[in-house]
Amino acid sequence: MDSSCLFRRKVLSRLAIATSVVTLTILPYAAKAEPGTTPDGGQQYSSSADWRSTLASFDYDGAPKASSSASFGQYGKQNNRYPYYQSAWSHLALEVGGGLTSPIGNAANNNYETYGYNFTVGGGWNFNKHFGVLLEYQFNKNKIPGATLAAAGFPGGNINTHSVIVEPVYYQPITHTIGVYGLAGSGFYRKVTNFTAPALVEECYYFCYYGYTNQTVANFSSVQAGFDVGGGIYWKAFGEDSNAKLYTEVRYKWVNSPEATPTQNGEGTEELIPLTFGVRW
Repeated sequence: MDSSCLFRRKVLSRLAIATSVVTLTILPYAAKAEPGTTPDGGQQYSSSADWRSTLASFDYDGAPKASSSASFGQYGKQNNRYPYYQSAWSHLALEVGGGLTSPIGNAANNNYETYGYNFTVGGGWNFNKHFGVLLEYQFNKNKIPGATLAAAGFPGGNINTHSVIVEPVYYQPITHTIGVYGLAGSGFYRKVTNFTAPALVEECYYFCYYGYTNQTVANFSSVQAGFDVGGGIYWKAFGEDSNAKLYTEVRYKWVNSPEATPTQNGEGTEELIPLTFGVRW
C-alpha cells in the first residue's frame, strides 16, 4: 500500500512538473497571437495588450485619466485654445526690434539733437501670461543739427546713447491674438557725443581704392542713471497658440547726463521718444 502510494505521488509530481514546463513554454507564443482570439480561433478574454491598454487609461495614482478632448491653457488655465506649458523654456522672454527716435525737452529745445534711430534687444523671464521681466539693451543714435555743428566748427556729428536696464512688462490680452502691454524700467546709460569730419582713407575689398569717410575727430561722454516708461500693442501673427508676438511700442526715456562746466563738456539731461517695431517672445 505504502509503496503504491509513493509511486503515484512520484508520477503525479513528475506530471505536474512536465505540465508546468509545457505551459511556460507555450505561454509566450500565446501572448503573440492576434488580439481578441486564441491560436485556434477561439475567443480570448484577456491578453497582455489588453492589460497595457487598461493601465494606460489610468494615472500613476490609479485615477482615470482626463479625456483627451480636454486641453489646458497657458500657465495651467483650462480651455480649448491655449496649450499647456510643458517645460520651463515656455517662460523664456525675448525681444528684438528697431525704429525711429525723436528728442524732446532739453535736447530738442537747445538744438543739441535731431531725429535718429534705435535698436533694442533683450531677454528675461515670463512668470505668467501677464507679467515678465527683461534685461534689455537699447541703442539710440541721433544726429546733431547743422546749425549746432557749424557753431562748433565741425562738418558732422552724432549722439549715441547706450542703455542697459531692468524692464518689468505687464501684458493684457484683448482678444486671443491681440493685446496691449505697459513697461517701466531703470538702469545705466552711456551717452557719447561725436564730432566727425571726412578723411581720406584706403579701403580694400577685392581691390584697394581711396575714398572719403567720416572719422571721429573729437568726442566727450558720460555714464549716468536713467529710466524709461512706455507701452505698446502686440499681435500674435503666427497663431493664437504661439508665444511670438509682433509689436509696436513708444517710450519716454530720461537720461541724467551732466551739463557743461568750465572743466567738462556736457549738454544736460536728455529726453528721447523711441518708436520701436519688432518681435517679442
